[in-house]
Amino acid sequence: MNKYTYQIGLVILTCILALSFPFYAMFAIHPHFEEIVTFEKEVNAKQIANHISKMLVLDNTNKTLTKESITESFIETLKEAQLDFDLTKIKVFSANGEVLHSTEANDIGVINTNTYFTDIVSKGGTFSKKVHKDEKTMEGEVVKKDVIETYVPLLRDQHFVGAFEIYYDITYSGHSISKFVTNSHIIIFMISLSLLVCILSISLSSIIYLKKLIKTEKKLQAIKDQMPPLYSLSPNETDE
Repeated sequence: MNKYTYQIGLVILTCILALSFPFYAMFAIHPHFEEIVTFEKEVNAKQIANHISKMLVLDNTNKTLTKESITESFIETLKEAQLDFDLTKIKVFSANGEVLHSTEANDIGVINTNTYFTDIVSKGGTFSKKVHKDEKTMEGEVVKKDVIETYVPLLRDQHFVGAFEIYYDITYSGHSISKFVTNSHIIIFMISLSLLVCILSISLSSIIYLKKLIKTEKKLQAIKDQMPPLYSLSPNETDE
């Protein structure tokens, strides 16, 4: 068995390397693609929030968002942004988490007391989450599309005055990425499988050849042991 240790070890090592590629693609590359999509939509949400926030009117006394901040012109701006950027929904929150306005009227008046709002958004942090179709959002709503919901804080003089919640429909882009990644997985798997088959074939041929070589050496040694010595006389005896 020791004679084949090197060959067996080499086969095991190459098999591990060949199989590592599809697993790496599955557990490292694919999630990274999803992170890129989420990050891109988060950046877009910030840009949209900064744009539409210019239409808001702040309460001069408390310097915060109130129901009076939601003017008709601001509502029109929201509708235009929703159409222009293909947004599923937009919500406007006050500093205490109350929904002052939403593109879906039944959301208005609801107060968000979740920890991500009180501990992250209200302290100036952006918070995003990808939600798949028929799953619940962070506020417990079931969505009919794949979306990314992003909370963008609204700051004035480093003071938190409210927030936007923007829903991005990523159904098409998500399916396109999933299809691309799936095809990539198949190609990588086929290449790895072909490489694995080649390695195993070469290794098996090498082991078979080594076995035959060892067997031939044993036969030759046996024949050599059975042959009588060609010269049995010593040099001194030959001189006499």
